[in-house]
Amino acid sequence: MQIVIVGAGEVGFNTALMLSGEGHKVVLIEQNEALVERAAERLDALAIQGNGASPRMLSEAGIERSDLLVAATNSDEVNIIACLSAKARGVPRTVARLHNPDYYDSSEPFAREMLGIDFVIHTEQMAAEEIKEALLVPGAVNVETFADEKIEVAEVILDANSPVVGLPVRDVKLPEQSLVIGIVRGGEALVPKGDTVLRARDHVFLIGERRHVGRVVGAVATDTAPVREVMIFGGGRIGLQLAQALEEVGIYVKVIERDEARARHVASRLRKGIVLHEDGVSQDLLLQERVDRTDAFVAVTGDDRANLLAAMYARQLGARLTVSGMSRGEFAPLSDALGVDITISPRILAASAILRFVRRGDVVAVTLLESGAEMIELRVPNGCRVAGRPLSQVRFPEGALVGAILRDSEVIIPSGREVMRPGDDAVVFSLRAAVDKVERLFAS
Repeated sequence: MQIVIVGAGEVGFNTALMLSGEGHKVVLIEQNEALVERAAERLDALAIQGNGASPRMLSEAGIERSDLLVAATNSDEVNIIACLSAKARGVPRTVARLHNPDYYDSSEPFAREMLGIDFVIHTEQMAAEEIKEALLVPGAVNVETFADEKIEVAEVILDANSPVVGLPVRDVKLPEQSLVIGIVRGGEALVPKGDTVLRARDHVFLIGERRHVGRVVGAVATDTAPVREVMIFGGGRIGLQLAQALEEVGIYVKVIERDEARARHVASRLRKGIVLHEDGVSQDLLLQERVDRTDAFVAVTGDDRANLLAAMYARQLGARLTVSGMSRGEFAPLSDALGVDITISPRILAASAILRFVRRGDVVAVTLLESGAEMIELRVPNGCRVAGRPLSQVRFPEGALVGAILRDSEVIIPSGREVMRPGDDAVVFSLRAAVDKVERLFAS
């Protein structure tokens, strides 16, 4: 595909890196000279300096010949104008990253028809939802939902006291209709085999029916007490949306915000939660606010360093679970070393959503992991290579595993004898090197 990306910040840059790495022809438009230079040095893509909302600049980027436009600047207005210009030039699909939900309501036909944007990414809203889902499954550090919310994949970090540490995967006793679908060990993803021995600090991915995923997590996790109180450092868009979402499900929140005006705004939007106006997070403040008795500490300011340090302090002082927002990829390796349980990355969330538009086959959803592995939901079309044959005969690539199938509202954890049918939804865990082969298997 030929793809134009407007904006070379973290979301735009990483999307371009991912798409160009998959062989797509990418043109990147960015006003900031330093970001253009970074893109030119590190990407296999054409980087142009200029205003992505300019019709002339879009023409220079070859918009008339493009299959997709991704507008990912920090300006909602620029992103909307770029999408409108692209549609006027005949681009079949457009994606826009918007911060302000007031600009675009997916349930409002007028907005959809007038703006003509095929897919809108609200990264802050997605991040808040991602954190909330993880907190609602005690013992898990991440939860992804697939197949019309009937299948969930829960990520659990095994501690030394986990009952499954030291066991080969074949001997792990899980509830029926569940499976270990993937493992990330030392930042490297692997597809488990029966003789793969689980180790402490492994990130284990468990798949099962959504209503039973709590029991599945309980089979491998040691701390499954429910989260009742959450401390949030940062009252920006993510912090406020998370606080409101947690209040809706009965979780008590305490928000720490540096800016006085923003703190007052957050306080006005919460029903029961407390908002503290503080310049920063110190150990004295955390102790004073009894972080050691807090079920979860979430740091979601706009500063990655501040988030990581605050989460580290909270962990050292006794918080059960720590979460850090992370915009920049270079900080990802630090999170595990600092004891941060969950990292939330808007760039990864945005890239996952965009991938659905460029993949072969009927891709329903894609979830990227920091390790490079992916969880992909694909619909089985007529005439594809996986339809009508037992999985054992399909020759799935070694780096991929079908974890679950949704068929007529029934969740199936498949064996090698299972035959996939047209119309089934399959959730696949795949290493990066195997993704292309998986897509070919599901292509009609």
